[in-house]
Amino acid sequence: MNQKIVMGTFIVIVCVLFVVGSGCTSKQEGALPPATQTPGATITPTDEVTPVTTPSNTTPVPTANTPLLQDDLLNREGTGDQDTAFNLFFLKSQAEIINKTNDLLEAMVPGTQTVQVGYSPSLVYVRAEDLGYTTENYYDQLLKMKVSTPENEMKRVAYLQFLYSAKSSAYHIADAAESESFGDYRDALVSATAAKFDLQNIEADPDLPPTIPYNLLDVFLNEYIGDLRDKAIENEIKEGTSSGSRFPSRS
Repeated sequence: MNQKIVMGTFIVIVCVLFVVGSGCTSKQEGALPPATQTPGATITPTDEVTPVTTPSNTTPVPTANTPLLQDDLLNREGTGDQDTAFNLFFLKSQAEIINKTNDLLEAMVPGTQTVQVGYSPSLVYVRAEDLGYTTENYYDQLLKMKVSTPENEMKRVAYLQFLYSAKSSAYHIADAAESESFGDYRDALVSATAAKFDLQNIEADPDLPPTIPYNLLDVFLNEYIGDLRDKAIENEIKEGTSSGSRFPSRS
């Protein structure tokens, strides 16, 4: 009896060992456990990476031995800037001189009429003096200005002549108006005549400011000179009459 129990027990142990051994074997032959990964590691798919390309319109930096373009050479030597500065100067000065000439004409118009309503020699003086000062300032600037082309040099010389005549004429008109305001019509007449002579040196030129304002100024100067002449004669007659009245006539 005991022998049977021992044999049974032995068989059970053998079976248990066989079962356990088979389980371990099948476990070893199964799928391998997943490989461990380093925490924080990120795998980026290669098909999603966008390569960085260099723009095709990027201007390359020239080397030291690369010749500069013609415009760059002009800017470096200053010749291109000189012509640009001269053209801008011409446009700006021309516009301002024409505007101030028109202002002077507005002040002179009442003085050329028979009934001088609103005419003021003092206003004519102020406008003419302002025009003369402005023109003289531009004349001095142009004397120091340089250009690079023969065409611009001819234009510069012609503009200098124009500015000189315009400046001289404006100052002579200012002198005439100042003398008129003091009642010295003879000196005013001399100055106004000199102003007209200055205007005769201004000729029509496509490279110069429009001469229309100066043509009008010349017309008004004719009227102004005529009016001053009448006043001078009238004043001299009055002075002659008053001086003659000091002496009693002999009977």
